[in-house]
Amino acid sequence: MTFRVVFDICEQELPDAEAARVFLDKQTLMIGPHGTRAHAFWFAPSGADDVLRLDIDYDNARAALRWLPDGGHAVEQPPAEPIVVLESSDSPLATIPAELAVLSVETAHRAVIEYIATGQRPSLVRWADDATTRKK
Repeated sequence: MTFRVVFDICEQELPDAEAARVFLDKQTLMIGPHGTRAHAFWFAPSGADDVLRLDIDYDNARAALRWLPDGGHAVEQPPAEPIVVLESSDSPLATIPAELAVLSVETAHRAVIEYIATGQRPSLVRWADDATTRKK
């Protein structure tokens, strides 16, 4: 199965986990038009609806990872600060709440690579659903 990633106003095919690793490694160096290394990425099988959303701020070493089919989000660290990411050059920057931005960059990368390798929700992270987050 081939996957794709959508980011800013671009789309790229990811045929395997190695392609995902190379893509994410390159993103660590990409400075957006807003002047920071903070971006939103949507992953899915080619031709299908988005399944996994990654919001990542390399400058602040925080990420948010959401499993879109059930609204769950990955949890690793306690909340610190919100992150601000570029969703699209055609839109204002998006603020991702601190309660969602609770992954390290390394864990976020590993989880996306696992998703591309298996096509399943990454098992290396703990997942919480939105209802659990709203109760806090």
